[in-house]
Amino acid sequence: MYLPCNGINIGLDSSKGDIPFLSHAHSDHTSGLKRKSQLITCPETMDLAGLKAEIASPKGTKLLNAGHILGARQLLIEEDGRTTVYTGDFSIKPNIFGFKAEIPKCDRLVMEATYGDPSYVFPPYEDVYDHIHRFVREHDFRNIIIGAYNLGKAQEMIKILNDCGIAPIITPKADEFCQIYEKYGVHLDRTVVGTDEAEEIMSRRFVALVPMNKAKRYFASRMAHAFERDTVCAVATGWALHYRFNVDAAFPLSDHADFKDLRLYIEQTGAKEVEFFCGDGSKVLGNLSLSARH
Repeated sequence: MYLPCNGINIGLDSSKGDIPFLSHAHSDHTSGLKRKSQLITCPETMDLAGLKAEIASPKGTKLLNAGHILGARQLLIEEDGRTTVYTGDFSIKPNIFGFKAEIPKCDRLVMEATYGDPSYVFPPYEDVYDHIHRFVREHDFRNIIIGAYNLGKAQEMIKILNDCGIAPIITPKADEFCQIYEKYGVHLDRTVVGTDEAEEIMSRRFVALVPMNKAKRYFASRMAHAFERDTVCAVATGWALHYRFNVDAAFPLSDHADFKDLRLYIEQTGAKEVEFFCGDGSKVLGNLSLSARH
């Protein structure tokens, strides 16, 4: 999908159009953009995505904070007295780093609705953090492995664990992203698996962040055998609110707007036209005013 802007077409997390806008660095949004010579984005996203393009700022465009992860942005376009906003993934509640989306006034809104079902209303971040802290304390004599995506969720989990005095073991890939977070002022205390420091830490009880496909009881059992210590496993994902995982604990930690926040965002923008770029937003519109149904 693309949007017109003062004589050019801007691709929305897509290589289509004259110049693409990249909302953030998750791989499902960067596909097809590596060969582009120009992108509308921010330096943080360029670094996280490993891209080398020139950052463009076409006339009539503005970037707004989107929450979600480091560098996530919304795109605002002003043309002929009309304002259009594209969100990509966003969250209006401040996460543990203070990242949160701005809510601009606009005429037309093109937005994501990953959690566009009314059953997806997440507990407050603080309650999820407390849940994680309790789980860690309750198993202070066991090894713990926690499934978290390398970009975004891993950095949140590191900070949450740091706040209860734990520097987790992480993968080299997650550490690459952590180094970029630190470049932009976000300190994260962690140790990379395979280093001498990690080997020393793993000689006693430890907490490790692993890829989501490793966060299963069978892998925890293998870890218990290898390290001769009971091991429990967990996952951190918004899908944990309803989906079952083969783990000992599932934390509904999401960096997306939930159903209520999607509705609140639409209402506060005052948009007369609303389109959904990702996810089914029909239930989000629900009984909102007719001006938001077009």
